Amino acid sequence: MPEEGIPYPQVFVVDRQMGVPPTVPVPHRQRTVLLQQILIMLVSLALCGLAVEACFIYRLYNQPSDASMSVKQLGEQESRFLKKVEREGKIHPTERSGIALKPAKPSAHLTEISIPVAPDGILQWGINGDAFSAGVEHKDGSLLLKKEGFYFIYSKVSFEELTCSMFKHTVLMRTPRYSQDLPLMKAKRFSCSNSKQPEDGMLNSYLGGVFHLHVDDSVFVKVENHTLVRHHDTSDNFFGMFMI
Repeated sequence: MPEEGIPYPQVFVVDRQMGVPPTVPVPHRQRTVLLQQILIMLVSLALCGLAVEACFIYRLYNQPSDASMSVKQLGEQESRFLKKVEREGKIHPTERSGIALKPAKPSAHLTEISIPVAPDGILQWGINGDAFSAGVEHKDGSLLLKKEGFYFIYSKVSFEELTCSMFKHTVLMRTPRYSQDLPLMKAKRFSCSNSKQPEDGMLNSYLGGVFHLHVDDSVFVKVENHTLVRHHDTSDNFFGMFMI
């Protein structure tokens, strides 16, 4: 036992020196290389696209002169045709050729009218040019229905305004179910020669609508002031219908 009152020196225990901590590993460069490769690929694709676009633009502006010559020739032919029409003042209807394809539903399109118009104002239509009738009978200027259904009916009439007067355009239906003709559509137009006119001096009226028609119903076109009606080609006046 240690004796009381005798001091003893303090004893310190020192651990041995710790080793050097491991270094942080350097990030792997594989990811950076992959990103660089993707970037190079995208830049290459963009350059290829620019090259292809430049090629198309070059070919577009260096087309052979044959195409421009053909367009020029077509323009000259059209100009000569229009001058001929202007001199003659009339386009003769072409002969009707056989219809290669018949419509699946009843329909008709009439493009030729008799000039001058009869005093009663009922337009008489012919089968010329692009006109046709399939499943609908064309009789005395009217279209006679052979099948009941809903039909879209349309009509255009061109006319010339010579004096201040009213021009009336009407599409009527004649049916055995009624004792008188029934108006389906009508239009009125009033204008004077001193008012603003189209360059060719022609005005037109267009009517169109859907109606439920029965068997043996007939539809026709009638005008008032019939002396104003003008007809130069098949686009000036037409009348037709088709089942919907």
